[in-house]
Amino acid sequence: MTNLLRANFSRLKRDGMFWSCVLTVLACSIGFMVLWCLENAERGALTDLDEFYFRLSAAMGFFYAMFTCLFLSVEYGEGTIRNKLTVGHTRREVYLANFITVFAASLCMAAAWLVGGLAGVPFLGFLTIGPVGTALCFVIIVGFTAAFSAIYTFIGMLNDRRSATVITVAVWLILVLVSSIFENTLHEPEEITQMLVSVDGGAPAAVTEPNPYYISGIQRTIYEFVVDFLPTGQSSSLQNINIGHPVRMLLSSLGITAAFTLGGLRLFERKDLK
Repeated sequence: MTNLLRANFSRLKRDGMFWSCVLTVLACSIGFMVLWCLENAERGALTDLDEFYFRLSAAMGFFYAMFTCLFLSVEYGEGTIRNKLTVGHTRREVYLANFITVFAASLCMAAAWLVGGLAGVPFLGFLTIGPVGTALCFVIIVGFTAAFSAIYTFIGMLNDRRSATVITVAVWLILVLVSSIFENTLHEPEEITQMLVSVDGGAPAAVTEPNPYYISGIQRTIYEFVVDFLPTGQSSSLQNINIGHPVRMLLSSLGITAAFTLGGLRLFERKDLK
């Protein structure tokens, strides 16, 4: 598999889509960070880098998806996979080499995002969450990046049609939608306050009552698990450094990565490559 990885990384160095994604992520990270810092300065608000540094995390799944589907589509379009199998490589080696390549490329995009975020340091200083908190955030990023890579490699390696791009992006959108629904529900306050005005013209009175949309008990636990389990939920939570269950997040990423990789290996071994 070493030769396969060497060939993949050699191709990656010359891949225009890869470098376009990396540079786009870097430019977006720098541009948005400077914009947020300037807006913050205009308001005169007192804040730190923590508020903005991870804000692009929710968008990273999209960049991973675009790169993966286009990179893997070439494997089928140019007959690369058949050539690799013809010279003696096993299907398992081909699949794993592509997954590792996709994961490495995605980590490069994540690194570009994090490096670009340092543009906020001259405005706000360094992160205040400390070395341990920063390291934990980085580990979670590696975790959901691996989960995204496993899901997208699964789709790209088992779909040899041009629709793979549409399918991959659609999967990302569905995951974003599901995690957003659960996350928005969790953000509902336990009580709501309403202002009531009396008919006789008296002063308005504030009335606090239970929020019918607030969930608790086992239902809340399930919702929290879903958000921590999905890579889109993890990346969304990271935006505000809201990582209440880091171990659950990391184990979920590991489980998703293992499940999709093992499942993909089994299905790819049976796939008719025509």
